[in-house]
Amino acid sequence: MAESFKCATCGIVHETLEMSFAADSPDMYANMNREERDARCIRGSDQYIIDQKWFFIRGCLEIPIVGSDEVFLWGLWASVRQEVFDEIEDCWEIDGREKSRGPFKGRLANSLAEYPETLNLKVRILLQPIGTRPLLVVEESDHMLAIEQARGIPRRRAIELASLVLHAQPGGHSEPN
Repeated sequence: MAESFKCATCGIVHETLEMSFAADSPDMYANMNREERDARCIRGSDQYIIDQKWFFIRGCLEIPIVGSDEVFLWGLWASVRQEVFDEIEDCWEIDGREKSRGPFKGRLANSLAEYPETLNLKVRILLQPIGTRPLLVVEESDHMLAIEQARGIPRRRAIELASLVLHAQPGGHSEPN
């Protein structure tokens, strides 16, 4: 979305309001040094495998913005069992996969500084049509992220989240999508 807004963090009017932020990788990968990454990891645009033991898929966690058709989007990673990873990979290019496969279980593989700890939250993974990343739905209903996902957030909260992410410390993993 391209509109200006007054930043809740710095008070400056920014020219664009991003409503989509993504983690480049699972935290486990992000916390490794280059040598470890090269030796232990297999990377794809939507999948990571670490030590042939840890399996991750990229997904989207949508938070509805109340009173609009917009969503605040978190592009995040979920850790899954190898069987789930293999099944998702096997149907990745199959038309209608979203109707015939899943839902799957996983756990969030990213900490979001804007919420109480999100790493390892249980998620339901819902496949979408080809060309669209899976949806992640937080299953721990008492967590703030799950509550916001279920109920939606007012626009002012979306602006606050965007401001917090845009002003995160350098080296953080949430980048505009």
